[in-house]
Amino acid sequence: MAVGLGGCKHGPTTAELRGAEYVIRKVEFEGVERFDDAELHEYLELRPQQRLPPRRYWFYEGLIPIDSEQIVALYHAYGHFAAKVVDVRVERIERSGKRRDKVDLTYVIDEGPVTRVEAVELRWPGGPPVGPSQAERSAAFARAPSVEPTDIAELVSIEVNDRFEVPAMTSSAAAVRERLRRAGYPYATVEHQARVDPEALTARVAFDVRPGPFMRIGAIEITGLETVPERPVRVELERTIGKPYSPALVEQIEQRIYALGVFSTVTIDRHPSDLADVELDADQTGTLDLHVAVKESDPQRIRVGVGLGFEPNRWDQRVSARYSHENLFHALYRLRLTARAGYAELPNLIRPQAHGPFAELDLHTEKKGLLEKHLVWTLEPKLELGIEQGYQYWSSQHRFGLSRFFTRWLQLRLNHTLRYVNFFSISPTLQTQDTFLSLDFRDPYVISSVGLGATVFAVDQIAAPNQGAVLGVDYRVAGGPFGGQYDYQELTPFVRLYWRPIERLQLAARARVGLIFPFGNQPGAPIDLRQYLGGTDSVRGWGLRRLAPRVDDCEPGQSYRDGSCTSIPIGGNTSVLANVELRVRTWKQLWVAGFVDGGDVQAGIASFAPAEWNYSAGGGLRYDTPIGKFRLDVGVRLNDTPLSAGEPIWALHFGLGESF
Repeated sequence: MAVGLGGCKHGPTTAELRGAEYVIRKVEFEGVERFDDAELHEYLELRPQQRLPPRRYWFYEGLIPIDSEQIVALYHAYGHFAAKVVDVRVERIERSGKRRDKVDLTYVIDEGPVTRVEAVELRWPGGPPVGPSQAERSAAFARAPSVEPTDIAELVSIEVNDRFEVPAMTSSAAAVRERLRRAGYPYATVEHQARVDPEALTARVAFDVRPGPFMRIGAIEITGLETVPERPVRVELERTIGKPYSPALVEQIEQRIYALGVFSTVTIDRHPSDLADVELDADQTGTLDLHVAVKESDPQRIRVGVGLGFEPNRWDQRVSARYSHENLFHALYRLRLTARAGYAELPNLIRPQAHGPFAELDLHTEKKGLLEKHLVWTLEPKLELGIEQGYQYWSSQHRFGLSRFFTRWLQLRLNHTLRYVNFFSISPTLQTQDTFLSLDFRDPYVISSVGLGATVFAVDQIAAPNQGAVLGVDYRVAGGPFGGQYDYQELTPFVRLYWRPIERLQLAARARVGLIFPFGNQPGAPIDLRQYLGGTDSVRGWGLRRLAPRVDDCEPGQSYRDGSCTSIPIGGNTSVLANVELRVRTWKQLWVAGFVDGGDVQAGIASFAPAEWNYSAGGGLRYDTPIGKFRLDVGVRLNDTPLSAGEPIWALHFGLGESF
């Protein structure tokens, strides 16, 4: 197949040098009912030009017989054994000037009658699989799929009176083989065959299933360690010993080792330990020892970058640097030091109403295995200089936490946070408003809180899920017996859903509720920790933190609603958020997304007003890079609510990483 690139001003294209004169414009079919045109195009050398990504196909007359054979072979695979290409019409379109000459092709096809399945048989020449007992499987191998012959038979998608199709037969064989391998039969084979009667137009399909011996994972040998201690690596692998061997489990082992962040390559080889010959009968069992070969990577990394961030109500220019060490003291202590500094203009660079510097110094240290081998300890001191609408501040924060996974699905977290905040350049509006919200404004303040969290990861992979659901709840209590100047509890349940039916398409959804409950002698929450929505990670038809109760920062006679002054978001005690997003990969690492967002923030406690919820929709672009996924979104508000008065109807956001 030759492809013309076109647009070259310095000489003929490769296709033209080979004698091609015509660009293929259209390829159509007559007499076709079984397939769509696009399905047939995939099997042709002579294809119509495509727009996204743009690509031209050149016409070579000698390829017509080859494509005709491809079409007939495709029909044979789908049970049309009498199909034939009756005619191929070629229409040449001459163009004047520098415009390319084009050609239209039309294939005239006689599909002929279809062959039907007369019988389907699943055979076990060596007997059905025999592994652990049902009681043992229930106790130790609960997640291993069933290998009962009746359950295996349900994996065969071909049924009597169906069209006979070779792809359906091969996919059924692959499904049976995959089920057995996932259940601990790594040497399972499935042979399929079909007897076709061309006169009766029937086919008899048979599958010969040989499960082979049931295998468990035995000893695991690790080689290639130099500075990384062996014990924490073995901790990641010990749960797999004794489990049914499967390719999916081996891949899981690789992921766990890579997740340590200190290896550049991980290779896993298998060899039988208890069996002299793997070609044993299905009633025999054994173990497979694994050999894990690793190559250590450089544990230290330094990244430096500059960037521009923009929201409808904020622009900033920044420089950032990060130093990380994944194997400090050769004991798998992990350290990450991040420094950011820049200058921000609110609401924009052209006509700033407020502006100032911002900076952040964040140290994150992590160690797994202290006191208990699966316990993860974190220590995170942080210094910050920031600017928001209505005030600037500097703060220091210390967070100490620990977490643990129970199985690979459930994570529990516990942390303590001590935070000090000192405000400056405060708008007089925040100091003089006689409202419940302004009574919560204290300068400076100290807050002490304890947080608890639980998350269930029912997904294919935790870091970047493609399929499944993430469910969780976070709870925080500040003040009370822990001291500080605010007493409140915060509860945040959430759920995230992911579905990826094909490689290029993903549907993601999220729902979250945020609830703040003041209590005690100093009820309330600080202004910077209240509930806010709006921005690149929540309701994208709104600017950053703008979807929240606000107070007008105006002189007498001015109003935010007519644009003569601004308003200051002061947050609320109740928030609801929902997002649905469709992501489509169009070209290489470029994704296109469409989304619908909804949310609301109310000042009241556990206050919900569905009639006032705010909705927005829009689209955006995503591009995967080595440092993360760059994201550009445009959101448009879909309705008017009490909170939307005076707000722009659309918002443009630029961020890094997926929104959820």
